[in-house]
Amino acid sequence: MKNRGHKIKFRGGRDANKMLMRKLVSNFVLWGRMDTTKQKAKATQSIVERLVTKAKTHTEADQNYILKHIIDRSAMRILIDVIAPQLTRVKYGYTKVVNRGIRQTDGAEKASLEWAYPVTKENKITEKKVVGEIKSKA
Repeated sequence: MKNRGHKIKFRGGRDANKMLMRKLVSNFVLWGRMDTTKQKAKATQSIVERLVTKAKTHTEADQNYILKHIIDRSAMRILIDVIAPQLTRVKYGYTKVVNRGIRQTDGAEKASLEWAYPVTKENKITEKKVVGEIKSKA
């Protein structure tokens, strides 16, 4: 018997949840680390894992799939040009969720999403270069 998957849902409604996930994924790709609730970190992790796998092959169809889940093209370029080449030897498990305890104000479980393997600091230089190129083309 096939078991049903359990999708993590949030409060805002379908469109708001989709946009929330797109923003979280884009910010994680741009900054490389994200502090949020445990539920949001786990949901973001599954999307990021799929996107990095697609970014390794970077065909036209894969770029369209990545743009569907990321807000801006600069994050897509960083994912394809900077992050994916550094993770080519890794097959899966690109990210990890680290528990950070309980938030005092509302009791929510905090967690941070990080790269499981080191992504070098070169990406900051390349990030500025890629963002500058995209802005000049627009």
